[in-house]
Amino acid sequence: MRHALAAFLCFPLIGYAAFPTLHLKPVVLSQIHSPTTITNAGDGSGRLFVCDQPGLIRIIDAGMLLPTPLLDLTSNGLNVIYPASTGYSERGLLGLAFHPDFATPSATGEGKFYVYYSANSQSNQNPSTPENNVSIVSEFKVASSNPNLADLNSERILLTFGQPQGNHNGGQLEFGPDGMLYIGTGDGGSRDDNRSGHTGGDNSTPPTDNLGNSQDRSNLLGKILRIDPLGNNGPGGQFGIPNDNPFVGVGSGVREEIYAFGLRNPWRFSFDDGPSGTNRLFCADVGQGKVEEVDLITSGGNYGWRRFEGTFDLFPSTPNSSGIAPTGPIAQYAHPGEGPGTGLPELGRSIIGGFVYRGTVIPALQGKYIFGDYGQITTPGSGRIMGLEETSPGSGSFTLTQALPLTGANPIPSHLLCLGEDESGEIYIGTKVTQGVLQLDNGLPAGGIYKFTPVTAGNSTLTASRDGTLFDGAPNNASGSGERLFAGETGQPSHRRAVLAFDGVTSIPAGSLVTSSTVMMEVAFGVGGNQSFTLHRLNESWGEGTSNSGLSGGTGAAATSNDATWSHRFFNGATWSNPGGTFASMASATTTVGDVGSPSWASIQLSTDVQSWIDTPSTNHGWILIGNEAVSFTAKRLYSRETSSSTLRPKLAVSYVTPPPPLPFESFLTTHYPAALIGQFVDPNGDDDDDSIPLQVEYAYGFSPATYNAPAATGFSTALAPAAGGTSKLTLTFRRMPTSTDMTYNLQISGNLTSWITVASSSAGTTTTGANGGTVISDNEIGGEAPARLVTVEVILPSGIDAQFARLETIRSF
Repeated sequence: MRHALAAFLCFPLIGYAAFPTLHLKPVVLSQIHSPTTITNAGDGSGRLFVCDQPGLIRIIDAGMLLPTPLLDLTSNGLNVIYPASTGYSERGLLGLAFHPDFATPSATGEGKFYVYYSANSQSNQNPSTPENNVSIVSEFKVASSNPNLADLNSERILLTFGQPQGNHNGGQLEFGPDGMLYIGTGDGGSRDDNRSGHTGGDNSTPPTDNLGNSQDRSNLLGKILRIDPLGNNGPGGQFGIPNDNPFVGVGSGVREEIYAFGLRNPWRFSFDDGPSGTNRLFCADVGQGKVEEVDLITSGGNYGWRRFEGTFDLFPSTPNSSGIAPTGPIAQYAHPGEGPGTGLPELGRSIIGGFVYRGTVIPALQGKYIFGDYGQITTPGSGRIMGLEETSPGSGSFTLTQALPLTGANPIPSHLLCLGEDESGEIYIGTKVTQGVLQLDNGLPAGGIYKFTPVTAGNSTLTASRDGTLFDGAPNNASGSGERLFAGETGQPSHRRAVLAFDGVTSIPAGSLVTSSTVMMEVAFGVGGNQSFTLHRLNESWGEGTSNSGLSGGTGAAATSNDATWSHRFFNGATWSNPGGTFASMASATTTVGDVGSPSWASIQLSTDVQSWIDTPSTNHGWILIGNEAVSFTAKRLYSRETSSSTLRPKLAVSYVTPPPPLPFESFLTTHYPAALIGQFVDPNGDDDDDSIPLQVEYAYGFSPATYNAPAATGFSTALAPAAGGTSKLTLTFRRMPTSTDMTYNLQISGNLTSWITVASSSAGTTTTGANGGTVISDNEIGGEAPARLVTVEVILPSGIDAQFARLETIRSF
């Protein structure tokens, strides 16, 4: 029985040792409504294709969302999502897959792709009940004249089937390593797989012993289907049924398209078919009331629904007409509030399938499965990203990481809708801030696309760069250069407060994200035993003068110029807005300090302070240390940065991660077109300044796209002169930017404008090298325009050739 397989289930991994810290880099924000699929065409173009649930297939090219969709189904005769609204819906444009031969010239699959979408009921496809909607799997072709545009009239419907209710539509399309098209379908909707339109179901008194659609192999709902989209032996002749499908020839009405069954709502599945992949099919099946699960799908497999939810026997009297024992999941987790009844961690309500990482940019992620959960239906900001790692290759036993370590929060501040993969095996997520399909966020579409990127971990331990003491009993005294700091309450009474700052946070790389921060100090002497001491973030700048109160401290020494005192931020200068220091009322960190010892302070807020100082150094005014000022004789003397022993000085230990910096062209775009930061389209061939130099070429030359640049400023020139032996010497010059490390410059010549020969090349900012007879004469900085460089190349043309065309090819990497 299925519950006997529980021993093979994964258990929560304590900590994050198995998965590296990852950064979610925004790709496109506030331009897509509700992403349901992110995929690629496998054609070498680097493009990403995104299904937007209202009915558009959008293209992301070079990190920007193209303004024209590949396909717009919102206006076709089938009226996707009839129509989409601001409310929650599981209908719409749900799946997209490109034929493996999409980019193969003259192949039968050339230029073809497949979509899965919901349409208004056209006819009674399900004999049990009129449909709520119809699921359609169609083939389209790209337009012959434009690879970024589909031919809407090319639609060829392969397969349709009715959906008795509006939810649980599945919708995944994926070509397997075998070249066949796999299709995920839900059980038809509602709950329990036993309402009208579900085999044996009854609306009025739902029985507990009905078969349900998912176990009924005579219909296509609750299944993984496998077809040959270019074949014709299937029903209606619009597709083929592979002869090695598991139920071919079974008869008794069993649908031969079925590859696996017993699924409730597979959202999403993927093959581990990248380099070194296992070709296994991972599927996330959305649960009902208690449990979410991940399954490994195999040919002919039964995954238990409607009887089983995860490993839990929901309806024991459900018949098993197939005779095929259910297969248990490789991972499962509980819904909020259901953990005690299941013994599982409570991680979410709606699982989102993902991918086994087979990319190259994040080696530590290799072979690990990333997936997630939508989050609470009505609570944005609760999407969770999780991971599975096989305990040993091929074991089938997996360990669950409940929340992948991210540079930001996890759960993430959005709903998680889907994951996707590009041609290189890098993984993306699709999110939505709001719940409804067309519901907006601040007046803009609420969907977003992010890419998992690696981070570089770093640690810095900084010594205080400024410190001093404020004395309220002597408001114009200080201890700016003494060997002791003072904080707490003396018996006069008299408050003493220490101020300290670490200007060295600017040495942490810009763009870094702080993961932890700890302030460490050493007690020189104290009274009053253990007391609570708090650090508060200072809101005003202050100075450190030369006053020295001596080891015992007393009431300080007379302040000198620039000293911070109780009344002044800078003595003989600016005063505090509030005497005693102007600081945040909320403590950044609190700890207990005794009369001896090495106290330390650490908290999320302390790290937040440091992060803000890295991002905006001008706000770094440090902290003020405040002791228990309600009780006399609780003061402590702590070693200052002036003490002779470097080990005793105040320290700040910071751990951080640094995401990869943006490519130079990305920085160029966001400098001149800030909206490009969220993927808004900027035409690389545009010419906003009307100087006849396209944007990408202006970048290659180091020009501003907002300033007119004379053609002569490009430095591109040609000269042809006679040379020895009847040959000709062609001299070419061009301008390049060595800081544009994402550019390759190819200087090329041709005698016929058809065949071009590269005679010199520079890539990734390196010095230009000659090729195919080209000799680099110089590659020097242009006076007054550094770092721009002017390159001169000579080519000796054979005797009899006295004319030649020349061009500069510029190629950006992404």
